[in-house]
Amino acid sequence: MGLIQPIGTLDRTISKTAIVELANNHASQIIEGGNYDLLKTYVEMKRYELYIKTIINKLKTISTYQARVMREEDQRPAPLPGQEVPADTESMANLPAVTPLDGDEAYADQQGVVRQNTIQYASASVQITKRVTYDFTQDAEWNRITDEIAALKADLKKREEFLKKQADTPAVTSETIAVRL
Repeated sequence: MGLIQPIGTLDRTISKTAIVELANNHASQIIEGGNYDLLKTYVEMKRYELYIKTIINKLKTISTYQARVMREEDQRPAPLPGQEVPADTESMANLPAVTPLDGDEAYADQQGVVRQNTIQYASASVQITKRVTYDFTQDAEWNRITDEIAALKADLKKREEFLKKQADTPAVTSETIAVRL
């Protein structure tokens, strides 16, 4: 068994809980198997974590755009016979073609099912949500409170530094491991 499941080999209908359970079982096998230097394996997994997070972040932008286009295409009324198709229906033309993840031709036939703001693929769903953020910096009272909080945080930090120097301040020592790539 390798260290991680190759891309495209996880059952596409497996639940999030089952994926976590599978990963925990796999990790236990790695730990108990004695075939790997666990510290080196941990460092290598941290490399993969950075690698995968980077890929996910890059894919997020274009896949978000693709999800929006799919939703718009689904919600656009179909043209009546004899009507022209609107010019913007080619909006997905610049997106890469949908292809199987691992050469599994059956997966290529699994089209996303769009329902309003949710796109279903196998047992996964992609939801399109909107977030509203507010700029409160124009409000004098909000700025006053924010400044007060910042001053209190600075006072708290000074107090903590003072207490660290007192002999009777309880302290708990813990040890962690940090990997810097």
